[in-house]
Amino acid sequence: MDRSYCASTMPLQGYPLAEILPALPEAGFTAVELAIGHLDGLSASAAAELQGAHGVKFRSLLSTDDIMVPGGRERLADLVETAGRLAIPMVSIPSGGAEKASDESMSQCIDRLANLARQAEGADVRLGLYAHEGSIGYSLARVTHILDAIPSSALGFYYSGYHFHRAGDSPVEALGALAGRLCNVYFNCGVDPGGEGEPFWAPEMDLPAVCDAIARVGYDEEIMLIYLGLDAKGVEPVVDGLARARTALDAMFS
Repeated sequence: MDRSYCASTMPLQGYPLAEILPALPEAGFTAVELAIGHLDGLSASAAAELQGAHGVKFRSLLSTDDIMVPGGRERLADLVETAGRLAIPMVSIPSGGAEKASDESMSQCIDRLANLARQAEGADVRLGLYAHEGSIGYSLARVTHILDAIPSSALGFYYSGYHFHRAGDSPVEALGALAGRLCNVYFNCGVDPGGEGEPFWAPEMDLPAVCDAIARVGYDEEIMLIYLGLDAKGVEPVVDGLARARTALDAMFS
């Protein structure tokens, strides 16, 4: 099957969407995940006009806000409301908290995420929970615990093999275990924090096996690529890096 791809605007928050979006279709991208920096002053009519003009849909909004810190719940709630207003169907969120959190903190995190999921359901928005190093929901066991505790259809899982690899879990087994809640998939591209990579972080990871697993669970929506760790200025170098990663990933799926 032909895969479709989504690009993160996070590395390009210093540039307007009107400058970023025209370059993406030619590079093989049909959608974007918007960073918070691209929401300033964005109205529903402007969002619709940008998508129509450039043939790139706004698939999701990315948040890095921690629901466990003061103000985190409020910022996430505002972002869910914004997504609903802009007719963007998904908000990508971390679990927040600390990887070595107590059981009490875990319960508090689950309560807060459950409340946010209820709000998301009312706004006709889906939350994509992503695992991230250092957060409560980093390992497969913790992510599974959170999702099992919140059966809401408004809370899905946003999969990245890289973070499970870093946590010491099998990325392939993690995807199989979480397939029932899968709502989105992403790959970290560029140069990873250890100086390795290009086009993908953790090049020692068995990426073809991850791609096989993605196909096996039946995921057929956009795959999001985020190009980080790049010391480059301007839209063109980032889009070129995204295009290289997309080409490499396509080869692994074929």
